[in-house]
Amino acid sequence: MIPGLDLLARLRDVHPPPAPSWWPLAPGWWIALALAALLGALAWRFGPAWWRRRRLRRQLLAALESCASAAEVSQVLRRAAILRFPGRECAGLHGEAWIAFLEGCEQAPGRFAALGEALTVAPYRAPRPEDQLQPLRRAAHGWLRAVL
Repeated sequence: MIPGLDLLARLRDVHPPPAPSWWPLAPGWWIALALAALLGALAWRFGPAWWRRRRLRRQLLAALESCASAAEVSQVLRRAAILRFPGRECAGLHGEAWIAFLEGCEQAPGRFAALGEALTVAPYRAPRPEDQLQPLRRAAHGWLRAVL
């Protein structure tokens, strides 16, 4: 026998390494799974309240757009205050106490400074043509967006 032929007979063909297994996962996948679980838990915890507040804001803003008098705007603001701050006594407030409550609820007070009479006097009298509803509606719109 030829000595070189024996070595050639023992050679095997090229074979690929075994396919990598899918388990255990690489560290990047563990991080991605942990992040997905954290985001899912946060959505489970805070999602329903966020959706309820969003729906309430949409309903109140739609009601505000259909208001035809200062009394209706005041009612929408009062309903929003009662729903948003259930533990605070805001249902019976009127006059300057009502304006102070509205100003105290938002972080940028001064929205109702020029419209104090529109919220304190106008809702309790017959509507007059000189009552300007649009500035009051804009201020109420901004307050609803800031608070809800």
